[in-house]
Amino acid sequence: MRRLSTLKTIVDILFVFAMIAVIFGLPLILMLIIIPEQVPITFSEGRSPSGIDFIGFLFFIYVGYLFFVYALYLFRKTLELFRKRIFFDNRVIKNLDQTGKAILIGVVIMIIPAILLRLTESPIELEVNIGLNDTLITAGLGLFFIVLSDVFAMAKKHKEDSDLTV
Repeated sequence: MRRLSTLKTIVDILFVFAMIAVIFGLPLILMLIIIPEQVPITFSEGRSPSGIDFIGFLFFIYVGYLFFVYALYLFRKTLELFRKRIFFDNRVIKNLDQTGKAILIGVVIMIIPAILLRLTESPIELEVNIGLNDTLITAGLGLFFIVLSDVFAMAKKHKEDSDLTV
């Protein structure tokens, strides 16, 4: 249980920092739309921070980030159930499944601006990258939570079957 407490503490700290970014992210995007010259942040892309493509890019990133924060919230709830020694419950199964789906949706939403940016650049280059990158690892994490949800559902069914035979 010590490891579970440590994990829960780390996830709680991450969630607090993530919520700070959520709270300040939307006003930043709105400031870029309304008063771009007043924004206290500089961007290193070399693009105008007030350009509609840049603001759209930031908006997609923000919405994708919201899905990751929601996944973190669900994971916190699941860890709290584990702390209470509730393992094979429908809430755990549902939380794990929704955590995985939220991560996958967040990955897809965050990929969209990168694809659009690549398609709108004037010289079109075809790159084939074979290897690990953050997107594949994050998508794999989302699928892991969905598979874990299925495993818990099967374990719950086996537990119920064994309880009936005793």
